[in-house]
Parts: sequence; C-alpha cells; structure tokens
Amino acid sequence: MQSLDEVLSARRLDDVTDALTVHEGWGQGKATFGGLVVGACVRSMAARVTDPKRRLRTISAQLLGAPRPGDVVIRVRLLRTSATVTTFCADLEQDGQVMTHVVAVFGLDRPVPLSWNQVKRPEVPEWASVEPAQMEGFAPEFTKHFEFRNVGAIPYTETFAPSVGFIRPRTPSRVRDEAWLACMTDCWWLAAITHFDTFRPAATLTLNAEFHEPMEGLDPEAPLLHHGASLVVHHGYSAETRTLWGIDGRLLVTATELVTVIK
Repeated sequence: MQSLDEVLSARRLDDVTDALTVHEGWGQGKATFGGLVVGACVRSMAARVTDPKRRLRTISAQLLGAPRPGDVVIRVRLLRTSATVTTFCADLEQDGQVMTHVVAVFGLDRPVPLSWNQVKRPEVPEWASVEPAQMEGFAPEFTKHFEFRNVGAIPYTETFAPSVGFIRPRTPSRVRDEAWLACMTDCWWLAAITHFDTFRPAATLTLNAEFHEPMEGLDPEAPLLHHGASLVVHHGYSAETRTLWGIDGRLLVTATELVTVIK
C-alpha cells in the first residue's frame, strides 16, 4: 500500500513546474481524493519557500475538476514575498485543464506576546481503546489507505451529532509536513452525510484551512483527532467546519469546506 510520501511528492521539472503521477486506488467517486491533490500542491509550493522559518499559515483551495489517475502537472507561481510573508499559488492541470487551484501563505512567527485558543477539544476516549472502523462497502476507494476510529456520528443515520474520530495513514509516512497535514484535513467523511437517510453523492468545492501549532514532538505512531460539523445546508450546498488535533491536545488545523450535494 502506497504511503503519502509517494503520492504527495511531485517531480521537479523546472523552477515553476512539477509533474505528478496520480495512481489507481485513490479515487473518491468520479474524482481523485481531494486531500491528495491539495496536499501535492502544498508540497510543491513549500519546496519553493527559501526560508524554513516561514511556516504554512493558511491555504485556500478550489477543487474545480475531477482529475483521473494518470499524469498531472503542477504549475507554481510566486504571488508576493515581503519581509515576513511569502504567498504562492499552484494550479494542478490535466489535459490542459485546471483541476485544482490552491493559494498558500507562508509566514514567520511574530514577536507578539498574545496567545489564546477558544476552540474546545472534543471529549473522547483513549484512541487505542477504539476499534478501527470497517469502511468497506460504503466508503470511497481512497479510504483503504487510512485507519478510521469513529467515536461520533455514523453516515446516513439522520443524526445531527458531529463527526468525531481518530485518523491516521495505514502506511506510516517518513515526512509529516504541512502538505501531509493539509491532506489529512480532508480525510474524514463529509459531516453532511451523517444527516442523510440514504446515500447521496456529494463533493467538496472549496477547502480553506489555517495551520496553528507545529507538529514537532507528536508521537508519529499516534493518530490525529478529527471533529467535523455541517452548520448550514441550503439549495444543495453544505457549509462545514473541521478541526484537527494532536494526540497531546494541541490544535493543529481549523478549516471550513463548501460541499455540494449533487442530487
């Protein structure tokens, strides 16, 4: 089984262009798993940040098309760099069409003596006490690469409880960088589908994420804790929130998604 090290790392062609092969087995409906294409774009941009102290602070991703398994190209453009912040955009293209567009902001820590966090971590049991979920039969193809330990709402049960659980790749990754974390943000099932009474096709249109604490010191064998909620659904679109936590309680990512309920 492939690791995220392989699938997120494109080959450098020149200063602004990378090539990536999307392998079979990472499907999500008719498309490729969105976390893969967003994470690959982030890794291509991060590779062009010359100052390692400029960490990823935020991404804005638009999933415009449905890339198939096969070859894609990632074109990276530097939008602006200042004394403290560097901003790139990346377009993932297939057959001459832009399939994914990501803007990423990398910034230095600021010498500001302020710190707070009003996002409450879910109360959950010890992760090792939760059995991995059996995902076969209803889950997208890409989920076989991840281990899900669910402690929240189950899809298609008409419940408005949040989606909560532990997530990690089945094949350990040597590199757990911001691209890896961006990919992990999109792994859990959409929160809206727990409210459905039957299967309905749905897809992410946009993913916006902010990256807070670094991952240094986290147990590489331990999963991340995911919390997701669908806040509003109108006219076939679901506005959703996601948070990812380290096993030690640190808040890693806050994110929002706009999801389309296709029918």
